[in-house]
Amino acid sequence: MLGLCLGGMMQSCSTTDSNSTIQPTPGQQAMIDRKYGMFLHFGMNTYLNAEWSDGTAAAGVYAPPADIAEQAAGWVRNAKKAGMRSIVLTTKHHDGFCLWDSKYTDHDIANPAIEHKVDIVKAVSDACQKEGIAFSVYYSLWDRHEPCYQDEDKKVYIQYMKNQLQELMTGYGPVHELWFDGAWDRKTEDWHLQEVYDFVKSMQPDCQISTNWTIGKRPVDMQEGDSIIYFPSDFRLWDPFLPVADDPKIYTHSGKQYYLPFESTQTISVIGNWFSHPEDTTVRDVEELADIFYTATINDNCLLLNIPPDTQGKQNPKAIENILTLARQLGIENGKPFPKELKKPQSLITDATAEATSIYKNDTLHYGPSYAVDNDVSTSWMSADSLASMTVNLRKESKFQEIFLIIGENSITQLSIDKEDNGKWVPVYQSGVIPKQRGESFMGYGTISCKLDEPISAQCLQIRILQSNGKPSIYSVRLK
Repeated sequence: MLGLCLGGMMQSCSTTDSNSTIQPTPGQQAMIDRKYGMFLHFGMNTYLNAEWSDGTAAAGVYAPPADIAEQAAGWVRNAKKAGMRSIVLTTKHHDGFCLWDSKYTDHDIANPAIEHKVDIVKAVSDACQKEGIAFSVYYSLWDRHEPCYQDEDKKVYIQYMKNQLQELMTGYGPVHELWFDGAWDRKTEDWHLQEVYDFVKSMQPDCQISTNWTIGKRPVDMQEGDSIIYFPSDFRLWDPFLPVADDPKIYTHSGKQYYLPFESTQTISVIGNWFSHPEDTTVRDVEELADIFYTATINDNCLLLNIPPDTQGKQNPKAIENILTLARQLGIENGKPFPKELKKPQSLITDATAEATSIYKNDTLHYGPSYAVDNDVSTSWMSADSLASMTVNLRKESKFQEIFLIIGENSITQLSIDKEDNGKWVPVYQSGVIPKQRGESFMGYGTISCKLDEPISAQCLQIRILQSNGKPSIYSVRLK
C-alpha cells in the first residue's frame, strides 16, 4: 500500500559505536566463515530483459508465475546443495521496484496490476531459515522511481529509505548482510551513512553492512591504510572484481584503523550479466568456477556467485549442474565443511613467461603480460591499443588441445593463435567474430575457449588480437 514519503518519523538510535579494530569482529568472522553464497538478481529488470532500468516501467510489467514462492524456495535449496552458506536477494534495484509489500510505495509486488502478489523477500527468507542458510539483503540507495528521491532536502529520501529498511530489518527474521549499491549518484555525505548504519544496527546488531565501491579503488589497486570512502562499512565491495592474493585488510577513516574483509561478487554468466536474459545461456565452466572460488575465498575473504532466476522463476539448469559439480569436487555439498586448505586448479602454465606489444599506460607493474600467465584471475594484462599481441613461453614443450582464455569485459571480439615451429609462427587457431555482450554496459569477466581439431605440442604461443571492443585484456591463459 502507498504511504506518505516521510512515513512515521523514526528516531535514529546510535547504539553502535564504530570502534576502530584491526582484527575481525565476531560478525565479520561469522561472515568470513560463511565464505560462499548465492547472489539473486530478480525483479523488474527480469521482465524488461534489462540490466538497469529507469523506474518508469509500470508495476504490471513484473509478472511472476503463480508458483513463484515454490520457485524461490528452490533457489535456496540449490544454494544449499551447492555448499553455499548464504543468499543475498536484490530486494530493490535502481529502478525502485520492491520485492516486498512496502507501506511507503505502490511500486512493489502488491500493486493491483500484478496478478501474483507474492512477497519474494518472505519466500526467500522463510526458505533460508528452513534450510539453515544465512539470509541477506541487497538494497539500492539510488532510486530512479521514488519521487521524493528528487527532493532538494536530501533528508526526505533518507527517511523514506530508513522506513523501508525498518520493514526489511524487522519483518523477515535475522538479516546477516546489508549490501548497499548506487551510492555514486550522490555525494558521499548526502547519504548520511553513519545515521543509516546505526539505525540498521539498532534492529539487526549482527548484520554486516557495506556500500559498493567501499574504498573507491579496484582490489588490485587497494593498499593497506587506504581511506574508507563509504564509512562506516563492515566489509569491502567492488563488483565484479576479485581480490589479489595478498589482499590487504586494514583501512582507515579519521585517523583510525579498521579491519575489512572483501566480498567478491561474480556472475555465472560468461558475459557478465546480473539479471537473466533469454539470449544469455552460456555459463562459466567448472574449472573457471573453481579458480574463482579459490581466488575469492582465500585470505579470509568471501564469494557471492550470481545465478539469476528467469521470468518463470527458474535458474539456468547448466549453471546449477556446474555449481553442484564444483561442490562435489570441493567436498562441500549440502553444508559439508570447507576444506582446510583450498587447492588452486592446475593448468599446464606453471612457470611461463609472457611479452606483449602493448601495455596499458606502459604500466608493467599493474598491467604487464606476466599477469596473464600467473594463474591468478584477479590480475590481468591490459593493452593500450585495440590491436595487440602477446607471446607466451611455456619454458618446455607441452601437449594440449584447448587454449582457454579468461578475458576482461568481454573486449576481445576476434583473435588468432599461432605456435612457434622452427623459428616461424604457424597458425593453429583463428576465431570468427566472438559475440559481444548485450546492452550498452557490461561488468565482469568473459571466457574464450579455443578448441583445436587435434592435440598439438608447443613451447611458445602467440595470441594476436585482431578485433577488440575497447582496450583488450587477458586475465588468464590456460591449456587443456
